[in-house]
Amino acid sequence: MVYRKQDLAYCSNVHPGATLAAVKANIQQHFSTVRGKRDLETMASGLWLSADVAQQLWDSTDELASFKHLLEQQGVALTTLNGFPFGDFHQTVVKQNVYLPTWADDERLAYTQNLANILAECLPHNQACGAISTLPLAYAQDWSADSHQHAISHLLSLTEHLIGLEQQSGKQVIVCIEMEPDCVLQYTHELIRFFVQDLLPAAQQRGLKKEQVLRYIGCCYDTCHQAVMGEHISQSLQQIEQAGIALGKIQISNAVQARLSSTEQIEQLTATFADTKFLHQTKVFVDGQFTRSLADLSAQALEHTRVSCMEQHSSIDARIHYHIPINQSADDLPLTFLSATQEAIFCTLDFLQNKILHTPNAPMPYLEVETYTWLNFLQGKVDKTARLHQGFVAEFSWLEQALRARNLLKA
Repeated sequence: MVYRKQDLAYCSNVHPGATLAAVKANIQQHFSTVRGKRDLETMASGLWLSADVAQQLWDSTDELASFKHLLEQQGVALTTLNGFPFGDFHQTVVKQNVYLPTWADDERLAYTQNLANILAECLPHNQACGAISTLPLAYAQDWSADSHQHAISHLLSLTEHLIGLEQQSGKQVIVCIEMEPDCVLQYTHELIRFFVQDLLPAAQQRGLKKEQVLRYIGCCYDTCHQAVMGEHISQSLQQIEQAGIALGKIQISNAVQARLSSTEQIEQLTATFADTKFLHQTKVFVDGQFTRSLADLSAQALEHTRVSCMEQHSSIDARIHYHIPINQSADDLPLTFLSATQEAIFCTLDFLQNKILHTPNAPMPYLEVETYTWLNFLQGKVDKTARLHQGFVAEFSWLEQALRARNLLKA
């Protein structure tokens, strides 16, 4: 199965929208405009619904019916939801709060169940399966063995809920764990180990079959995250599939890279990408080898790392969890020592091309562009909304071209 233009989505967490009224306004103001600029009658979604919005929709039959009507009216094919941010993703400071509540908390389970209920209700008639992305258990700091066991139990309770939901609705919803730097699950081998050594054995003890868990709990693969971690993308994806973990969704995203050899460059980098709202985990490599992990983008920490490496190395390479537009390469970035992780996107698409060649009838993951920092790039600009829409369209055009070059997009 190859993709169609209307199958490609962008993640709406780029828009402030912690209330139902804001979500509806975003659909009408942003989503519908982008769909029109792409000359599409319908377009797949990548909606983000906060916990309050999800609760409000699921608690009210009338609200949910009105929401479904709006989706149909605006040409939204609701195929995926972003269940990662729980609360207001655009409050003044988000940072580590985006990982709360964790999968050890009851609130995370209840929120995800609500999202699954809404998605099953709103999936297009011709779609049998939808996907929800979720956090990789928690931010790793202060995570305990007890928390880990609670998280496993909650994910198995979610599996039981999703089994019943499919029996009732006829719709399969797969909840996809999204690896992220500095979280409990940040590397591919950690994700696989969690499934093989923790989740599946616990499921067996609970009376759940392995096949049931793997049908409803999968992986959301973010190309920026794994590039920042320095992973070999094609090997990573192959290992996930070989472990039997479903790739329900792939978030197409692009990260910043910097080769730093002076204090001045570090100061320029941190000034250019200064951000008080979001966390930008930074991984430092020397000669291709991982050297140090920085909790956030910090001039002081980078300079300390550079100086400590100076005796043997003239420069360090920093990979920064900062989502930049996917169509940006080194030529588009403002500093000569910067580059991007577009190669991770190309490797991911090459993997999909190979997958479809060998198993042409296999289900393909949903593709979702995620550049939630777009508003950072538009600060101080006039016509912000128009520039934002143009930016989305440019990202989609770039992705369509990359897919078309690999025979992954229908004419």
